[in-house]
Amino acid sequence: MYGINMSRIVNILSGLITMSLLTAAITLSMLGTPNLDKEQHECLAMNIYHESRGEVIEGQMAVGHVTVNRANHPKFPSSICDVVYQPKQFSWTFTIKNKTPTDTKAWQQALVIARDVMIGNTTDPTDGATFYHANYVNPYWTDHMKLSKVIGLHVFYTWDGTWND
Repeated sequence: MYGINMSRIVNILSGLITMSLLTAAITLSMLGTPNLDKEQHECLAMNIYHESRGEVIEGQMAVGHVTVNRANHPKFPSSICDVVYQPKQFSWTFTIKNKTPTDTKAWQQALVIARDVMIGNTTDPTDGATFYHANYVNPYWTDHMKLSKVIGLHVFYTWDGTWND
C-alpha cells in the first residue's frame, strides 16, 4: 500500500494557491487603475455630494449621470467642471459659501460614485436625462421636457435640445 505523504500534498497545494494569487495580482496590475482626470472627478463628486448626498445610491448615481449627460450634450459645456459651474444650473454652486464637504462618509461615497460613473461602471438610471429638480418645486422649464424617472426626492427629464413655445 502506498503511503500518503501529507507534507508533500500540503506543499503542492500551497504552491498552487500562491501561484493563483500571484497570477491574480499580476493581472490586476496589468489592468491598472482607471485613468481619471482628477479635477473632473472632483467636480463630479462635489455635484453628487451637494445635490444628492441624502439620497439612495441610485439617486446619487442619477445626479452623476445627468452631469455627464450634459457634458456629452451639444447644448452644454463639454467638460464636467464647466457643466457643474455653469451659472445658475446647480443651486449649491451659488448658494453655499463654504463648499468644502463636511460629511466624510458621504464625501468618500460621492468620490466612488463619481469614479464609477466616469469610467462607465454604472448604468444610467435616468435613461439619458439632462435635467432634474427636487420633487417639492415645479420649475417652468419642465413643460419643455419629457419625464424620464423619479428617484427619491428628484424628478429627472430628458431634453431634445429645443425650447418649444
